[in-house]
Amino acid sequence: MIPCLVVRGEVNALVLRKLLEPEFGPELRVLGTDVFSESVSLARSVLSNRKAIVALVAGTRSAELQKIRELHRFLVYALVQVDYTDLWKVVLVVPDAEVMLFQDRNVLRQVLGREPTEEEWTRGQTEPLRVLEAVFGLERIRLDKELCRRLETVDVSCLAGHFVVRQVREFFQAHREGRTTLVF
Repeated sequence: MIPCLVVRGEVNALVLRKLLEPEFGPELRVLGTDVFSESVSLARSVLSNRKAIVALVAGTRSAELQKIRELHRFLVYALVQVDYTDLWKVVLVVPDAEVMLFQDRNVLRQVLGREPTEEEWTRGQTEPLRVLEAVFGLERIRLDKELCRRLETVDVSCLAGHFVVRQVREFFQAHREGRTTLVF
């Protein structure tokens, strides 16, 4: 089975590819989408051919527990319609996958091209997209392109222990080793 990662945003796809490709090699497929609904549709499409396992990584855009639960239920419902529920995993990132850039000051320093202020560092833990949009003065799609350009040369290996990366890695490893389980 081919390990496939579906994630919204070019930046998130690039970071996760850089972190997971060394272990899973060229067989790993990382598919980035621009819109949340495209991610769900793409994950369902990939699963329908039954030749891949899929980890769907989605930002919650909220830290409210009730909203996080609702989103998780929605994603599980959307994917459970596809047979073989052991072939997919939903991984939620609170509030958005860009929060990974705010887990290490050195990574953020390289991305920003300067030392982050304390306010940027602190606020970035809960509002990463707003902070990055403000710093670069760019809207979402243009921001993604600029961040990808900057991230090409950044060593993000220190982010390998992040919860999202660990969840995806463990899911792919379990399938590689034949240790799959039905977990929702």
